[in-house]
Parts: sequence; C-alpha cells; structure tokens
Amino acid sequence: MKRRQLLTLLATAGTGGCLSFQEAGQSNTTTRTGTGTTAEPNSTQQSTDTPSDYASTAASVETVQTLPLDITALSAAGSSYSVATYEQVQLRKFGSSTPKSTLEITLNSPVLELTDSACYVGSRVSDSGASTIHRFDPESGQQQAQTQIEGYIEGLTAIGNLLVCSTVEESSAYEERYANRIIAVDRTSLEQQWTNAVGNDAFPSSVTRLDDTLHVGFSNFLVGFAVSDGTIQYRAPLTTGYPVAYQGDLIADVNRKLRRINTETLEYEWSVGSEVAGRPVFVGDSVAAPTTDGIMCATLADGQQRWSRTLEDVSGLTPDRLVYQDGLLWYGTATEELYGLVPTTGETAFSMDADLTHIAATTQGVVINSGYETLELQIALAE
Repeated sequence: MKRRQLLTLLATAGTGGCLSFQEAGQSNTTTRTGTGTTAEPNSTQQSTDTPSDYASTAASVETVQTLPLDITALSAAGSSYSVATYEQVQLRKFGSSTPKSTLEITLNSPVLELTDSACYVGSRVSDSGASTIHRFDPESGQQQAQTQIEGYIEGLTAIGNLLVCSTVEESSAYEERYANRIIAVDRTSLEQQWTNAVGNDAFPSSVTRLDDTLHVGFSNFLVGFAVSDGTIQYRAPLTTGYPVAYQGDLIADVNRKLRRINTETLEYEWSVGSEVAGRPVFVGDSVAAPTTDGIMCATLADGQQRWSRTLEDVSGLTPDRLVYQDGLLWYGTATEELYGLVPTTGETAFSMDADLTHIAATTQGVVINSGYETLELQIALAE
C-alpha cells in the first residue's frame, strides 16, 4: 500500500458506502462531515456506552496534532500512548506537544504494550533467533527490567501478573515464519515463568484470558494454555484470529464468520456474517468486526446481524484497524480510507483519506499513523 499524506477532508453526502440492515508537533484542523478496547482480558469484556452516548452523523473529526513520526508500533492506555520507530520509543499524553519521555534505543521489528504502570518494548535480535524485552517506567522513561527470550517477537499482551509473548521462528530453507512458542514472563521482573511450543506453522494473533486459561488464536487452530504453567488445556481445529472474552465465552472471527464459542464444550453459541476477518469490538449490547471488504455488526446476546457495510471496492485485510472512541467506530480500510461509523446504524459520520498503518484509541481521542506522520484525532460534534 503506497503511503501519502492526509488530504484536506472534503464534504460528503450520504453514507459513502453500501449499507444493509437487518432488524434485531503542529496543530492542524481538517474536517469532512457525513450526513444523516481492548478491555483487560482477565474476565468479562465490558460494554462501552449506552445508545444515548453514541455520536450522530452530524459529527466531524479534527486533527489535534500532527507529529513528524513514521512509526513502526503503537499502543495506548488511558489518555497516554507510546510509539516506536527504529531509533526510539516516545511515551506521550494525548494533546501534549512534548513527549513525557523519550527512550533512545535501537529496535528491530519492535512491538509495544503500554499499561497504566509500565511500557513494554519487544525487539528482535538480528540473526540470533532471539528477542529482547524491555520494561520502562511510563513517566520517567527509566528502564526497570530487561530479558531475552527465544524466537522472534510478534506480540506482547499484559494479562494479570504475566506478560504473554508470542514468538515465531524463521526457516532459512523456505523463507517462511513458523510460530511455535508462547512465553509467559513476570510483568515486573520479566523473569520467565513458562514456555510452550505449539509445534507447527500456525501464526499467533492475539491472547485473552478466562479464569485460569489463556486462549490464543492461531492461523489454523485455537489453543488454551493453563495460566499457571502453560500446559495445553485444549487444541481445537478452528481457524481463529482474535478471540475476546465475553461473559465466560469467547467471541472471535472463526473460519470467516463471527462466532460465540462456549469454552467448556468448544461449540458455537451463534454464528453470523461472512468473510469476517478481524478483531471484534464491543459497543453496548453489540459487537462489530472487520470483514474483507468492510465491517459488520451483530447483537451480543444472540448473534443477530444489525447491519453491514461494504467500504472497499477491492478485497482487503485490515483485521486490527477497528477501534471505538467517543461514540464512533473508527475503521481504516486497505484502500486508504478512515471511516467514523455510528454503532447503532452503521451510517457514516465522517470519512477521510488515510494510508493507515496503525491506529489506537485513548480516552481523549484516536491516534493514527498515515503518510509518514502520526496524527491525533478527535470528534467534534456539529452545532
């Protein structure tokens, strides 16, 4: 996908896409107006807002700040966020012109996980088949711990007192990536608690926790690991992308449908949609998820489809570019568009040109990377 800078937002009419329903540094301001979280994964995913809190199609978006940062990783917690380049990590508060702290560190394919109490940075060690994990204080930027783990880091997830690391290995013979380890380290000391090799070419996507089990989605199956020692509790042949906990069950994109999975029986409570391929986002009593050409929304209780949108004229895959913030679903497409959608109807509140590579929601607004720049965006309700 080619990069380009954000263009001035133009006025638009209508929903800007096919809509179907079923009952059930610098400071710039640019606006185009339409007409008309990851929660802590220890237990139940909570609803976000009531319908009265949702923004309307009279909303517009404004650029709070534009930073000359072409980032390689982004993570948010509360009103703060962290960004990584290949030379540094910045810890920033949304809306502030200066970072809270800057970490000068050489990074290789970095990944980030920001919490209220720590910033975790993972980086590959070149040509060694290993990765280094750093723990920094988010206020001072002081390094508090460091460790090295086996495999190339792909993801970091803070869960309870653990930092769960997903790693891959690379095959020089076939030049493919083979994901075969989930490694749990102590969140404070970074001392390794356990590791378990999956043992095939499945690629890990995300991790969530229910009770004493970590549920990990892979490219061709779903696996449950014991929190205490990493013992495999089950291994189901379900092509799973992003499992999210909800009322003792999992909701995930499985085999191209959005499904609710009973974790005791590993059977489906309900299934809905088609070509679903992305991280579910909960809003009130509904759940939205990306598809290969747009986004769909269903009820959490029984999986009845509420609406679906076709937002791309070509099939794309942006599974982790959907967030909820300030009454709108923010979704970045593979065709270089960022949409703000009303959760109850799917109608367009705004859309803008954006060659989106990263997106994260803070409590104050949304942070994106586009066209070699990082932008802070907020919703401004029209008078």
